[in-house]
This record gives sequence, C-alpha cells and structure tokens, in this order.
Amino acid sequence: MKILSPERMAKYDEYSIKTWGIPSAVLMENAGRNTYRLMKERYLHNAGAIAVICGRGNNGGDGFVISRYALRDGFRTTVFLAGKRNELKGDAALNMELYVSIGGEVVECATKGMDALKKGIGEADILVDAIFGTGLSKETAGNEKLAIEAMNGSGKPIISVDIPSGIDGKTGLPLGAAVRATHTFTYGYPKLGQVLYPGAYHSGKLTVIDISIPEFIEDTIGIDGIVADGAMLRGFIRERLPWSHKGTFGHVVVIAGSTGKTGAAHMASLAALKVGAGLVTLIIPESLNSIMEAKLTEVMTYPVKDKGKGCLPLSAYKEIADFIEDKDVVVMGPGLSQDRGTMDLVRKLHRNVKKPFVIDADGINAFQSSPDMIRTSKHEAVFTPHPGELARIMGVTPQAVNAGRIGTGRSFTDKYGVHLLLKGARSILFSPGGEIIINPTGNPALAKGGSGDILTGFIGGFVAQGYSLTEATVLAAYIHGYIADTWAGKGVDIDMLACDLLDGIGKAIQEIRDGKDRVYIEKSL
Repeated sequence: MKILSPERMAKYDEYSIKTWGIPSAVLMENAGRNTYRLMKERYLHNAGAIAVICGRGNNGGDGFVISRYALRDGFRTTVFLAGKRNELKGDAALNMELYVSIGGEVVECATKGMDALKKGIGEADILVDAIFGTGLSKETAGNEKLAIEAMNGSGKPIISVDIPSGIDGKTGLPLGAAVRATHTFTYGYPKLGQVLYPGAYHSGKLTVIDISIPEFIEDTIGIDGIVADGAMLRGFIRERLPWSHKGTFGHVVVIAGSTGKTGAAHMASLAALKVGAGLVTLIIPESLNSIMEAKLTEVMTYPVKDKGKGCLPLSAYKEIADFIEDKDVVVMGPGLSQDRGTMDLVRKLHRNVKKPFVIDADGINAFQSSPDMIRTSKHEAVFTPHPGELARIMGVTPQAVNAGRIGTGRSFTDKYGVHLLLKGARSILFSPGGEIIINPTGNPALAKGGSGDILTGFIGGFVAQGYSLTEATVLAAYIHGYIADTWAGKGVDIDMLACDLLDGIGKAIQEIRDGKDRVYIEKSL
C-alpha cells in the first residue's frame, strides 16, 4: 500500500482541485460522509449521544460533515469548537453553517470554557476527534491541548478524523498532548505518521477512505514509500516446482559465532534453512566446531583454525573467500565478537568478495570506525542494524535515529549505496535507489535476544532461492513479524523465544500466498 507524507498529500489535494477540477468542498464531503458511514456501521449500534470536538481548520470541517449526517440520522450530536465560530474559513465555515442550518448545536469552548466540553464528553457514548489534521507542526496548547487531555481521560471510544490530533503526520511523534484513538479514518492514502510508532499506537485501527483523488496523480507527484502487505508479497512469492532439488534453492554461507555466542550462529544458520534454502554452511572457529556439530544436524559446518581463541582470525581470509566462491549469499555478523582480527576479516570480505551480503550485529559493528568501507561496487548488501548500531556508524545518538528514522535511513543509503533494514517497531527498508518500504508486522514478543539472528538468517535463505535483496528483506521482515503476531494473537506476547519463530514459517507463507493473511491497514471505498 502506497504511503504519503503530509506535504505530498497536500500536493495531491491541490492537484485534484486545480488540475482535475474536483471542488475542495466535494473532497471534504466525501471524507466526512464516508467516515460517518463506517462509524455508523461499526460503532453507533447502541450509541445515543455523540460529541464531536472540532478545530478551526479543515479537520474541523470534516468533523462538521460527520456531525451533520449524525444529526440527520437522529443521534444526539453536539459539536464542541476549540475556538470561535467566526474563526472558521472556507469549506470548514461552509460545513459548520450547513450543520447549524439543520438545528445543530455548536459550543464554543473559547467562550464557554472547558467545563461544558468535559460535561459533554461525560454524557456522550462516542467521541469524534476533529481538532488537528496531518499538517500540525507545533506542540499542542491552549483549549486544543485541554480538549485532547479530556478525551484521553474519558475512557470513551474515540474516532479520529484523518490523524489523531497532536501526532506529527511525518514522523509519528507526539507534539505535546496527542489523542489516543480507538480508530482513525484517513483519506486517500495512509500517512507516514500513522504507520510509524508511536503514531501507529495513537491511531488505533487504521482505515483508508477513498475520497475520489485520481490514482494517476501518483505518476505525476510521486509517493513517499510503501507499506508492505500480503498483496505485495503475493506479487513475488515463488512457486517451489515439483522437480526442484536442493541446488535449485541455493547455498547460504553463514559467518557467525564466537565463544559465548554460539547460539547466534545456530539460530541464523537454522533460520536460513527453515525458510527454504537448499544448503547452509556455517563457518565457525575450529575450537567451537564440536559444539556446533552437536547443535546443528541439517546445517554443515566449516571449521577455521583459530588457535583456541574462539573467534575468526584475519589470517583465514583467503581460505574463507575461496570457500565462498561458488556459493550464493553470505550472511555475516551474528555473534562474531568484536575481536580486532575478526573485525578486519569482516571488512576485507565485504570489500573483496563478489557475493550478496546480509550483514548484522558484529558485522555492522566492524564498520563503526571505518564507515567509508561500507560502500563497495563489487556486490549488493543489506545492513540490518537496530537504532543503536546505526547510531554508532552515523555518529549520532539512538534517540536521534528514532526521532528521524526516515531521514536517517535515507541519509545512510544515499551515502553508502547499500540496502538498509532499520529494525525496531515498524522496521523500514531503504534501497539505494530511493525506495522506502515499511514493515507493519511485529510486536513486543520479538523483544528477545536472538530474534535479530533469526531475521538475518531468513533474509539470507530467501536470497539463496533467487529473490532480489529487496524482495528477500521485505519478505523476511514481514514473515518474521507475522509469526510473532500470530503468537501474540493467542493472548500473550511474553513467552515467545527466538527459536519459536522457526515453527510458524510454513503456515505464515501459506496464509499469505492464499490471501488469508491478516490485514494491518484497511482500505475502504
């Protein structure tokens, strides 16, 4: 599903109005009418009273359209305006007058104070948040802030119009007080701030409503990214033909593990095999080989002399490079340690070996002091850092990464020319060509050591089968989170271990392939 920034959405609106000739009042009517229609179907069966809290801009205008339809259908509807009626302009003023013309009540919070709003919220069965839209750029304050706090404290279901008031439509960060919606109905396209956390949390359930913006505008104005979904994955999931053999599905080389971190090597290797790779070989320090041979039955090992150090030495470079020569993909980093010789080995392999690379964990840490060595013309690579690992390479704080995930990711791929999967709640894939794909799956069940090693193995396993690096990374991240969502769907997200992710792969792929997967963002006409 395509996704826009608030700035680009504004250009879509402008193009629709000025070039395509759709009156702005029609777009507002479509937005409010369809929001009310879906509200009525899903939330108003037992409701008697509705409190609509409107701002002074176009978001408030959408709220007045909703109020008009609700009043027409006999619901006790009151609009609480965070301002004065004479402050409304254009389509918002027009729809306020239409609402008033059929007997609608407007309570001006600026003159009657917040006590009237709090009383109205207390008497209502459902609340409609129509204060701020996606263009908000400063912290909430004054009556608007008080209204948001009153709604959040009410315990009532809240329907947000376009975006929860107080959420930055570009970053998803709260701008001071922000509404925690039960359900958000947005218009035309999902916005970045509704898909990125914490905006996604504040949005509750998200439904995209068509308001008659012509789809061909995408070719003229462009988009800001894509949210991965089952339809997208079905476009490239490959059929495993009956006459296939292990050679058909490729050979993954995993370079991982050190003393105390053999589990990471075990999980990454087994994950690559479980997602369908034909063969997997783990390159491991010789002193740890007996441990890995006991842990891994189906995965082959390739022990490298390490003089008992328990980590891979730089002196093994040629031996490892020669072994990789006829393989399909290299997964490098899980549990490698930050031994100086091992870090030198990682950089040298990445610089010289002409194979696709999936680089994670200590493989990423190897470039902390030499980030310019990330760029190479010899092969494609995907780096899969969490915010802390990316922050160390970029020379910023993890907080800065999380405050601007889109901007930081773009900067990394532009500078170093590799794919980046920035992990975290709503992982984001950035390609060197400028593509941005947001993964909607996953939950705190994944907040366990080893989850990232499984994901890394998944990516390598899909690359070995012939998927492009972008396809493999999107598919791996989506399935990784999807399995965790299935686990949490049983009622708890605490007790899942990383290796539990290996048990749900087949079912997840089957559900996605058959179109029976869960919907993360609903699209409604």
